[in-house]
Amino acid sequence: MTLNETEFFKGIDPEVMDKITAIYSVEDCPRETVLFDKGEDAKFIFILKEGTVNLVIKNGGTFAIPLSNPGEVFGLSSLVEGGVYIASGVCATDSKVVRIERDRLNEIFAQHPDVGLVLVKRLGAVLTEKLSRLYRDLFSCSWSEPL
Repeated sequence: MTLNETEFFKGIDPEVMDKITAIYSVEDCPRETVLFDKGEDAKFIFILKEGTVNLVIKNGGTFAIPLSNPGEVFGLSSLVEGGVYIASGVCATDSKVVRIERDRLNEIFAQHPDVGLVLVKRLGAVLTEKLSRLYRDLFSCSWSEPL
């Protein structure tokens, strides 16, 4: 899977994709690698290439959202002004991820605002899908006590 084959970057101008490709790194991450912690300054966006990454929220208990589809984008807080990660990203299996630095990506968006706008719209679609999945998972739980 190449970066421009992912839904997030599909159809982006090849010249701009060359610039984005020049700034990313592919990292092999052993199981239990912490990619980022909740509350940390969101400096990177990630794309899953292989494996499973859990987005983990701890608040009394632990809630994990597994990501296992190649091409899934996460660490989206990095694309929001003043963003901090709202969950921790932890590799549930040996995984391979693409890491893109927020500031360098923003430099490309400044040069190509049309691409930045397309990706912001796609960001909205990704967030809507993740929120829908969260609602579906949450409401499929059995509650032992009335809410």
